Amino acid sequence: MPASRDVTASPRERILRVAGDLFYAHGINAIGVDTIVAQSGAAKTTLYANFGSKDELVAAYLRKRSQTWRAYLTDALQRRAHTPRQRLLALFEVLGEAVVDPSFRGCPFINATAELADTSRSGREVVAEHRAWVRELLRGLAAQAGLNHPAEAAAELQMLYDAVLVSAQVDGGAKSARRARKLAQLILRG
Repeated sequence: MPASRDVTASPRERILRVAGDLFYAHGINAIGVDTIVAQSGAAKTTLYANFGSKDELVAAYLRKRSQTWRAYLTDALQRRAHTPRQRLLALFEVLGEAVVDPSFRGCPFINATAELADTSRSGREVVAEHRAWVRELLRGLAAQAGLNHPAEAAAELQMLYDAVLVSAQVDGGAKSARRARKLAQLILRG
């Protein structure tokens, strides 16, 4: 069934939106360019003129997901908590809400890593950039919270972050986020 077409969106925006929806719902490798073209209403030449290749379209999709998540998470943490320590714990509340959304199909970055085995693909570079951003967010908050080893705490917290996303995808529900929050409290105690 073709996606509804937004006549105000540029062909590039339509292609990216449709591709992103399809990649996230069905997987990157399961969706071909022909499906994206058919559902976006754009010509194949338009797709290639805007993105150059499917690999570059995948990278653009992941970049957009990263930008959206960064803005959402930054705002959510600032609204929910006033201290760095509270923000580190609030992270797991935000994740718990995200994973119970009916559209949740796992972390798009973890999913992409599983599908893009070749580390030289441009999508893998975007995944690495996103993960570095998450790690730096955690490291910065850990440092602001006065933890003795903020980089080590950030690495441990990122493992919990990843565990929430994978566990929720496999098992469903927000239990993993609640458990991860309890473990994060232990990390914050030093």
